[in-house]
Amino acid sequence: MVSNPDADPDIQCLQELRDHKSHLTQSPLMKAHLERRFAHRRKILKEACNQFGNKQFPPHIKRSLTYGHKTSQPRYSMCMIPKIGSAFWRQVNTAYRKTVHKSVTKEAYDISIEYDRGSALKLSNTMLTFVRDPYMRLFSGYVDKLFYINPSFWNTLGRSVIRYNASHTKSSRGGHEVTFAELVNYVIYCHENKKDIDSHFKPISQHCRFCEIDYTYIGKMETFKDDVVYMGDVMGMLNSTTIGESILKYCFHGRSETIYRLGRLVFYETRGAMERSGVSLIEGLRRTWKTWQIRGIISIELPFPLRANDTNITFERFNDLAQKAYKASKPSILQEARDRALRQAYSSLTYDTKVRLMREFEPEFKMFEYDPMPDFVFGEYRNEENIDLFS
Repeated sequence: MVSNPDADPDIQCLQELRDHKSHLTQSPLMKAHLERRFAHRRKILKEACNQFGNKQFPPHIKRSLTYGHKTSQPRYSMCMIPKIGSAFWRQVNTAYRKTVHKSVTKEAYDISIEYDRGSALKLSNTMLTFVRDPYMRLFSGYVDKLFYINPSFWNTLGRSVIRYNASHTKSSRGGHEVTFAELVNYVIYCHENKKDIDSHFKPISQHCRFCEIDYTYIGKMETFKDDVVYMGDVMGMLNSTTIGESILKYCFHGRSETIYRLGRLVFYETRGAMERSGVSLIEGLRRTWKTWQIRGIISIELPFPLRANDTNITFERFNDLAQKAYKASKPSILQEARDRALRQAYSSLTYDTKVRLMREFEPEFKMFEYDPMPDFVFGEYRNEENIDLFS
């Protein structure tokens, strides 16, 4: 059994290893600890791939890899996977592209940050990626694509889920009414019957050709901030003020920005499609508020502040209410809300469904060292306060 560097007895507290002068600075001891952790992750992945071989992965993965001509090959290449920090990396990539475009030398882009494109993925000698607990990723996908205001997913994935579950539900429901249990049943059906499904819900092991490509750095959402700073330093991104500010904004100070962005989205971009789907503005704002509570941005102790007949609400007023609620929310309560939402969602599944889901995620557990039977999935859940975060 390989020892886990995350539990290294010499590392008493990671916080002590950071340079407190800046979020974007890590001490030499901190960097050494992270290097050991990355090496451990590489080793675990290699051992798992040797065990699985090519049986677990789609045929296109077996194609031979070509690193391309040296003049067009980036020095660093990151393969992004949906629902694993990809929105953050898109923002960083935008800042990087603008910086390179404005540079005097205008050298070839040395860094490639893109979604998994199968055989078209740009390769380099230094490959980077991020992974996540598969149960957490599935839950996050549900909240972001079906519970929150997302008419495009309601009308595509949502309708497919409704049709599949029509035998024991009311088929007349809209895609915005899909429950977490219904989504999970559909995801399992697609996996067991080798049906195609949106990339947000494909298993992590079917992305980025993990058993074909040698990844130098494998970050995890569970250690996101530390891994982001380390990788940003490796790629030379922290030398740019613009990129550094982007990392600080979206990685360390992003919650206020998230409230503003998502609230504005409902009012000015998705409102028409949302209302055509049968969801009123007030109901859309209620879902948005609950999404922030589920994500741990606003405390569950702070109820939705609008009445059903409040039809004159403006974006400015709603944003002001949300920002004040965010500032008034206690960190301990925010963590409780995230845990509660996760447990409530998985408590809606039958034991048989949980086992089938565990089988689907089996490669990820071994490739990236995740617990196949975490307590938030298989443990007992008691909603003593009778709070329903998904109603």
